[in-house]
Amino acid sequence: MTLRLKQWLVPSAAVAVAALLAACSSSSSPATSAGGTSSPGSSASAAGTTSPADAGVALAKQTVTQLEATTSTYPVPAASVPGVSKLKGRTVYYIPLLQDVPTFAVAAQTMKAALTRAGLKLQVCDGQAQPTVIATCVQQAVGAGAAGIVTDAIPYGMAYSALNAAVAKGVPVLVADQVPQPASTPNTDKVSYLPGAQGQASQIAWWTIADSNGKANGIIAEEIDNPSSIAQVTDSLAIYKKYCPACVITVKSISATTTALEAAAASSNLQTHPDATYYYTEFEDSLQPTIQGIQQDGKESSISLSVGAGTVNGLGLLQTGSLVKAVVVVDEAYEGWALTDQILRMATGTAPVQETIPTRLFTKQNIGTIQVTTADQASGVWFGDTSFENDFAKLWGVG
Repeated sequence: MTLRLKQWLVPSAAVAVAALLAACSSSSSPATSAGGTSSPGSSASAAGTTSPADAGVALAKQTVTQLEATTSTYPVPAASVPGVSKLKGRTVYYIPLLQDVPTFAVAAQTMKAALTRAGLKLQVCDGQAQPTVIATCVQQAVGAGAAGIVTDAIPYGMAYSALNAAVAKGVPVLVADQVPQPASTPNTDKVSYLPGAQGQASQIAWWTIADSNGKANGIIAEEIDNPSSIAQVTDSLAIYKKYCPACVITVKSISATTTALEAAAASSNLQTHPDATYYYTEFEDSLQPTIQGIQQDGKESSISLSVGAGTVNGLGLLQTGSLVKAVVVVDEAYEGWALTDQILRMATGTAPVQETIPTRLFTKQNIGTIQVTTADQASGVWFGDTSFENDFAKLWGVG
């Protein structure tokens, strides 16, 4: 998920938020063409060899097949976490950017189950996408003697002073779903980053290339609220440029803090780019407004819509055959246990480890292989099985 702006990487967070709220979500970065028009005769050489464009489509289709598969091996760390029993009865604070976002709800649910298994408690404090509220949550955690704080999709700079104060008092802080800022920031047992699933926009890029046979004209609604969401789009543009020379991709800016403007923004984007047939909105919190905007513009039958950070909401729309054609889903069940594993390591003074979060791409090809229910979403069975729960518990000495 969300929230950025360079100003949030420094202490002046309140000023940055005021500036962002004043911005219209329909504003756009300069149109970015990731491809272009292929030259005449470029589809094949005289010798009949495969063109780069055809090779890109073939690779995209192969990649999509892999992305649609279940997780075969879960990336549970190997190093054990000694001393977890000493934390019994203590509380970990989970501070999501916006508690109402479905993916955060699943992460909180699975973190609670994981912490209960380890003998600890979970307290959720809604950040409400406001620096002052987030800072208050952090202060509450410190005042309650929390074993650790996990922020989710919140740049460190949004609560810079409060988080620094927490660390100074010995409360470890795990910054989830954010790339380190600056990039060279080391992980320690005091402050650690868990970037989460950073390849979602790239997965949609592969699907778009494959689905369009290398001829997509698409719009990416990029959430400008944090470095992570911007980096995901940037990475995906490199895929289009290299493997889809005929694709034309335009990047438009939106913000999670101005959801009310997103429907109008989507409609405006399509009016500005009437030839577009693909539309990707980065996270599911913007999906319904985007659908409204597409409907307002009368483009339901001509747009293939895709989204990242999907839940039962996006998958339900895909299942019923609406204009949603592709959904990337993060294994939030696994992520809840991975977040718990990392904060337990930090709370016990154990060195943080790399935590890799599984994802799965859903399209009309594989949506029929799962039950689109909140229970299955929370359990993690969409991705494979739940064997990772016992594997993590063994690392904590409670297996």
